[in-house]
Amino acid sequence: MDNPETIILRSNCFKLLAACFYEPDKKLFLEEKVTENLGELLGILEPVMAESAAQLPGTFQSSSEEQLRVDHAALFVGPFTLLAPPYGSVYLETGGRVQGKSTLGAEGCYDEAGLSLDMQEPADHIAIELEFMSYLSWQQAEAVVADRKVDSRKSLELQTRFFNQFMLWIPAFCERIEEGAMTDYYKKVAQCLAQFFHHCKKEYLVAQQS
Repeated sequence: MDNPETIILRSNCFKLLAACFYEPDKKLFLEEKVTENLGELLGILEPVMAESAAQLPGTFQSSSEEQLRVDHAALFVGPFTLLAPPYGSVYLETGGRVQGKSTLGAEGCYDEAGLSLDMQEPADHIAIELEFMSYLSWQQAEAVVADRKVDSRKSLELQTRFFNQFMLWIPAFCERIEEGAMTDYYKKVAQCLAQFFHHCKKEYLVAQQS
C-alpha cells in the first residue's frame, strides 16, 4: 500500500461511495459525474469490480429523482422501519441498537485523528465512516510523497484498525440493500460497495501482517 497513486485512487473511491448514501440530488450528481467517476475509478483499482461499476451510471440515469428519493428514504432514513439501517452498531452489537459502544469507539478514532463531527447523524453512519477512510488514505498518500515514513505508518495503522474494528458490518449492510432496494441503482451501489469492501479487506490484511 505504499504506491501513492493507488492510495489516492482508493481514497477517491471511499469519498464517492460515501456520496451515494446521502440524500440523492440527481442534477448535482450528473453535473459532478459522481457515478461515472466512481465506476471508472473502481474499475481501475481492481478489474474484478469493472463490470458492476460500469453499470452504475446507467442505473442512476434511468431512475427518476422521485424514485431515488423514495428508495433512499425507505432504505436508510425512515420514518418507517429502515430496510437497511446505515449505522454500524445495528450490525455489530447484540439487539441491533443505535448509538452503542461501537459508535463511541468509532468516534474515538475520529478524535484520535484530530477530527470533530459536525453532523446530526451518529458517528458510525456509513457515509461518515467512508469519508473518514478517504481522509486517512489521502493523509497517507501525502506522507508517502513527502517521505514522512512515521506519519504514513500512523495513518495506515489507524486505517487498518478502524476498518477491522468498525467496518466489518458492510457485507451484511449491502445484503440488506440488495434485498430491499426498489431501484437497480441502489442494488448496484450495494454490489460496488461489497466488492470494494473485499478489495480493502485484502489490502488491510496485508498491512496488518506486515
